[in-house]
Amino acid sequence: MSPSTFAPEPAGRWFGVALAVTLGVLLALTGFDPDGLPFQPGALFSDAATSHWPSALFLRRSVLEDGAFPLWCPLLMGGQPFAANPLNKVWYPPQWLVLALPPALHLNTLAVLHLALAGVGAWTWGRATGLRAGCAALFGLAYPLAPRLVAALGAGHLDLLYAAAWFPWVLWGVWRCVRRDASARDAIALGLAAALCFLADVRLSAYVFVTAAAYAAWLAVTRGLLRERREAFHLGLRLIGSALIAIGLSAPQWGPLVLLRGELSRGDLSLADAAFGAIEPAGWVGLALGQHGGGPETMVYVGVSVLALAGLAVVAHPRKLALWAIVVLLAALYAMGDQSPLWLALNRLIPPLRWWRVPSRTWLVAALILPYLAAWGAQAVAQRALGGRGLRLALAGLIGGGLACAAVTAIALVPPLVIGSALGVLALPATTLAIALSGRLGARRALALLAAIVLADLLWIDRTLLEWRGADEWLEPHRALAEFLRDDGAIRVYSPSYSLPQQAAAYWEIAQFGGVDPFQRAAFVAAAAKATGVRPQGYSVTIPPFDVSGDEAISDANREAVPDADRLGAWLVTHMVADYPLEVEGLALAGQVDGRMIYRNERALRATLNWDGPNRVTVTLHEDASGPLYAVAASGLGGMGEAGDVGLPGAIQPGEREWTFAAEPDEIALGVAAGAACLALGAIALWGVRRVSR
Repeated sequence: MSPSTFAPEPAGRWFGVALAVTLGVLLALTGFDPDGLPFQPGALFSDAATSHWPSALFLRRSVLEDGAFPLWCPLLMGGQPFAANPLNKVWYPPQWLVLALPPALHLNTLAVLHLALAGVGAWTWGRATGLRAGCAALFGLAYPLAPRLVAALGAGHLDLLYAAAWFPWVLWGVWRCVRRDASARDAIALGLAAALCFLADVRLSAYVFVTAAAYAAWLAVTRGLLRERREAFHLGLRLIGSALIAIGLSAPQWGPLVLLRGELSRGDLSLADAAFGAIEPAGWVGLALGQHGGGPETMVYVGVSVLALAGLAVVAHPRKLALWAIVVLLAALYAMGDQSPLWLALNRLIPPLRWWRVPSRTWLVAALILPYLAAWGAQAVAQRALGGRGLRLALAGLIGGGLACAAVTAIALVPPLVIGSALGVLALPATTLAIALSGRLGARRALALLAAIVLADLLWIDRTLLEWRGADEWLEPHRALAEFLRDDGAIRVYSPSYSLPQQAAAYWEIAQFGGVDPFQRAAFVAAAAKATGVRPQGYSVTIPPFDVSGDEAISDANREAVPDADRLGAWLVTHMVADYPLEVEGLALAGQVDGRMIYRNERALRATLNWDGPNRVTVTLHEDASGPLYAVAASGLGGMGEAGDVGLPGAIQPGEREWTFAAEPDEIALGVAAGAACLALGAIALWGVRRVSR
């Protein structure tokens, strides 16, 4: 069969419809609610509700109600920089859609659009690299359904989903840029895609850029661009121009991060802290056995059918696809964290790599590459590109039988129903491959059957990784508590048991002493440990850390810790809330709401905090005080006064009664200036590309 008679080209015209239908099925199976938020079934928390919804809400209120660009947020961890925090997505252009849509609908719209963007990007890159329309469609439909992506969405890791959507576009940009006839436009497209990937998520973008660099080097060598001095020079200018464009466009984000890096608690992670969430060696059995409801960070299942087709692709095109086989193996090895010699060697040699904790996220690279390889495998099957009928049948049987054996070995670990379902899914691709390779199915039918199996395989597990919950579950249950605190004059609230969730505090604009956010100043972490009595055992994304193990509930967290009412009072913590009694001197029971104990801190300094928009706060002291007052915790982009005795701003000066702290955009201004310089240099490099091309 010649390539020209392979899958009909009109499949390209139907890809958009097929993608929309596929995503519609996924959303229907998972109970999509446009006004709800994504959760993992059975999970108590989701980052979508805890972090992304409050950030979107704060951005919306800052601009629409206060008429200010949000540099600083007074509601979390005693106050902290807002625009400098990459998790808030201030510099990611799609985030500003929240000005037109309510926060929940905004986040859901972005999630669906990025799933579609991922599919279209996969289709586009696949077609560019030689996949026929039908196989590129399989790739474009399978990638948005990748269980690792859907699990990230279920956990509320929306930033990872956003960056993953730009991943195939970055590789497409590399493919276009590393060509003999590439132009400045190709370099600009690559730089723009890379910048958007970085702004979507700083962490995943690092793995994307490493993969893209390896791809660029591979293409340059295989296309012979380095053999000719003129072509090599031309290529170098294009890649430098692309890099400078990406660096320049993303400078408002990376500039402040570089300047504030030394102040952040994440800057001194131990190997154990950085290896959090690594994939255990035994976890790789999940490649053959779907992890129904599995943890989002350790989800390795890519679809048995995808894995089988990817294996066939490497067998059919060993030289052409060798790079991607190596990339997948390295991603798997790195994802094992401190159980991997590769990860240990790199993180000991280059300590800044520890900033990218949770090494299992490198498997998001494989979540793209394996469906790409599977598309090539489907193309090899339909074109019958493998040699020898007996070899083809034996290979198909080996793949199906081997994966079935892998599932059987896990029979003691999972329910029999899951094993039975897994064996059925394993048998289908093996049988289909055997029939297709034998020549008994035409190209169209073989490809259609393989696509149906792949999509059914992925949807079968995706439905267990994601569900939507309305505000009646993650916001309204906390209304009574929040309104009690507001009516009782709470200035700042501390809860050792996370009794006032972050989304509720954000909605009712109640400032919290602690919170959930990896963007933390080291000095504040140390001060919080003294004030709360909770000593962190390593790095934690929460203040205070929640040391919960076994069957212990989050409501029992930090029960044994003894808060210091005086230190908390110096931070203007007027109220404490817990799911259990607090026997602490200086606390007086104010009431009880839904089983939660509310205490007034009688040691809190009598003061008033007026939030003059998101970037200014005025503190007025109503009584004499001999001790310190720490009104705010952020410096730098917070611009909040001079350092006190814990290295934080806001210490009382004798005789003063009122202070106004204002956030200043100094670091952002420097980042913008650096970005403008990079863009100018990038423009010069691309001008050089045009000159050389003439």
